[in-house]
Amino acid sequence: MSILKTYKNFLKSCSILVVLIVIGCGGGTTKVVKKSFFKYDRICIAGSSITHGNIEDSGNDGEGYLGELSYVGEVEKYFREEVANTIGPDDLGPADGEIEDLMSYQGKLKIYTQGIDIGGSLKASDEIAIAYGGTNIDTVVQLDVDGERFKYTIPKGNYSPEKKTSQDQGFYKSFRETNPKAVHIFKLKTDKKHNFHLKVLSGELHLNFITNHMYYMQNAGVGGYETSDFLNTTRAHSNLKDVITFNPDLFIYESCTNDAKTWAVEIGLKNGTSGENPSTNKWIVDDPINFTITGKNITINQAVNVKKGDVVIMGKYDGDIQNMAVGIVAKDTNGRMIPLSKIVSYSGKNAHEVNSVPQDINKICRIKNISLWEDRVKELIANLKNGIGHDVAVGIGTSGVPNYYNPANGGVYTLAPNTPRRLLGYREKGQILAAENGWFFVDFFQKILGIEPGVDINHKWTFGDNTHPNVPGRVYFGQAIIDALNLKP
Repeated sequence: MSILKTYKNFLKSCSILVVLIVIGCGGGTTKVVKKSFFKYDRICIAGSSITHGNIEDSGNDGEGYLGELSYVGEVEKYFREEVANTIGPDDLGPADGEIEDLMSYQGKLKIYTQGIDIGGSLKASDEIAIAYGGTNIDTVVQLDVDGERFKYTIPKGNYSPEKKTSQDQGFYKSFRETNPKAVHIFKLKTDKKHNFHLKVLSGELHLNFITNHMYYMQNAGVGGYETSDFLNTTRAHSNLKDVITFNPDLFIYESCTNDAKTWAVEIGLKNGTSGENPSTNKWIVDDPINFTITGKNITINQAVNVKKGDVVIMGKYDGDIQNMAVGIVAKDTNGRMIPLSKIVSYSGKNAHEVNSVPQDINKICRIKNISLWEDRVKELIANLKNGIGHDVAVGIGTSGVPNYYNPANGGVYTLAPNTPRRLLGYREKGQILAAENGWFFVDFFQKILGIEPGVDINHKWTFGDNTHPNVPGRVYFGQAIIDALNLKP
């Protein structure tokens, strides 16, 4: 049985119940949410600068961020608030202070000093986990829950997530992860609603959150990365070795934004011969050629050799993404008639899978091969699984920039061909890869297309570069992950 089928069967077997309970809690209130647990405790999300966070914030670089500056942080927030039963610092009693930190979805720690007694209620779990930051002194805490008493010493030290940096090809590389050492789990005897009191016997407790189920999140997003960068384990920057060290149960990979490796000079790199990591685009036909339509077949005005899985991009190759279509070549063909196995049109606010080539699109097309990208992604996942040595669920997300163009001179289309066309086909092939391999498919492309089908001039989801997500954009990307995992009740 595939990982995807196993996962779906697991979800079907889970009943989801939401219960809200408000209780007195050291001067505050506690919201208790009961949900079925998600079976993957260690979750890694990897990709490029779109993954890692707010690159325009030079104060913290946004690289590999677990918090509100990255869509990975939005996913973590959802797990903490909706999947697990979690109490954050704001839900508990008063504390001596509050500090900003990059460790959690809350983005903060509260400092509880000796003598503080904070309480609350956690439902439907056989464990309680506390997450904390370090201090410069040892801290002893006592947990009283259902007549059981636990004592634990938190050693002094820095419990911030690991950060690795190096200067490499002009990019600032970094890597962050939730530090498992900053969490202590108290195992309980029964699975029920637990009332607890957490006391600080000595030292300072820099509390991050208290939960009834611990999920570890890793953000492995690095600016400028494509699949070959993660596969390259000989250089100093972060790569697949760091992901394997994290030992995830679920690996979600945002790919192809940089894999096309064409940026604003797509035609100049069309044959993929430039640079250390050549473009995964190999143009078979790069100048627009006319075609006619017969159902799922198109007939072009010149003979061409195409292979099964090659990508046919149909429609006007400039301006907006609307009224275009992508076809996947059905079988190896030598000639003018090309059979298509999958046809996706872009119109309105959706990508539509259709049974024939739309009659109303401009009858011109280009053809490219992106098998190098497919091979790299398969190699990445294979290496991950071999390195971890246990089953790992996989999800693939193929880009979030369907509306991208290179803004210049106040947003004029000065480079009309160098628009989202470089990414068309990757989404379709990613969906096919997911289906063939039992992976989750995270459709960032469709999520953003549904928000703004045209170029994002008004920046509904992007910064000024029309590529990197702003605050709403990060929320949309996070929602795409949640949608793909089918976690919403």
